[in-house]
Amino acid sequence: MNISEKHLQELSLLMKETGGEVMEKYYGQFSEILENLGLFSEFAGTGPVPLEVWTGIAQALADASGYSVILKAEILDPSRDDPETYRSVGKCEIEMVEPNLFVKPG
Repeated sequence: MNISEKHLQELSLLMKETGGEVMEKYYGQFSEILENLGLFSEFAGTGPVPLEVWTGIAQALADASGYSVILKAEILDPSRDDPETYRSVGKCEIEMVEPNLFVKPG
């Protein structure tokens, strides 16, 4: 399947907008977790948590567990009845990290 340059640009813009919305939506929840861990002061006032931070946390989890970790985003659609309510219409993979530490050769 060939994708036109216009479609790639539209997809890129949609991904940027969606990424921004996801970061802003979950910033409060993520900040609470960091605050409970005593790490919040390092991120306070910096705005949404970048994907690189989420990836770093996923990498730490993968390294500690020895398992691959996949970051996924929920795809939401506004409800027809209430624009403040969303319903899940799927998921998309954002990042997959493999453990780097304690990996035994195959």
